[in-house]
Amino acid sequence: MHVSLGNINITNVSGNSGVFVGSNLQLYWRSYAKENLGLGTTVGKGNALLFNQNVVYDNDLIDMPIRNK
Repeated sequence: MHVSLGNINITNVSGNSGVFVGSNLQLYWRSYAKENLGLGTTVGKGNALLFNQNVVYDNDLIDMPIRNK
């Protein structure tokens, strides 16, 4: 995705992103994320990932405790 707003260029928007331009007020803006990657990310052209075995060992009982005040 590519968005162009005058001199503001946005090439990547993730799940917890926001674009705020001008006079504005964001109330109760929060973002929580937790991610486990067994392989990570692959970037480039012509990549070949063959016969992979990936294991994510995540034995946490609570990964990201969130306490709302």
